[in-house]
Amino acid sequence: MVSETHVPTVLRMGDDAPMLNVSGADDAESAALLLTTMHRLHKQLGDFTTQLYIAYDFGDESGLAPAILIEKRAAGPELRIRHCFGFFAEGDSDVSELRFSAGMAITSAGCIVEAMVDVDLERPLGEFGADVHTLYFERVDQLSLSDALSRLDEQVTALCTMGDVPNRLGFDTR
Repeated sequence: MVSETHVPTVLRMGDDAPMLNVSGADDAESAALLLTTMHRLHKQLGDFTTQLYIAYDFGDESGLAPAILIEKRAAGPELRIRHCFGFFAEGDSDVSELRFSAGMAITSAGCIVEAMVDVDLERPLGEFGADVHTLYFERVDQLSLSDALSRLDEQVTALCTMGDVPNRLGFDTR
């Protein structure tokens, strides 16, 4: 037996304002599942990154900025959670960033899930030189909505095991 997952389509109304076209109970259930899962994963990643921020000394002018990003792409809508540490390397006036992110795009070919940890350093720090470095990356595509949400859950769980990243960047624990 083949099962289908209905993903609500995005329509454009006047002024290019996107609107979710929920035409039935299955669409409403899918939209609710997507939003509640993203909210839960955002909180899970937020709890983890907050613990890292408390545990490590990122510097006096550092910060942690969590965000949920919703973007309209040519292939379809994308929802992403991103938790970004901003900090200054010693003697540097430019902000460096450590980013934990996970997200999902809904396309006509199925859902795409992606998770990443990367660091954008203005100066060498820890074991990394000045540049953008990808410490973790996974992308899986052509998934049904339910499979994509399950895989995204696994990806966020994997991100939440990367508590050694600040140490690899040379940050001291508090």
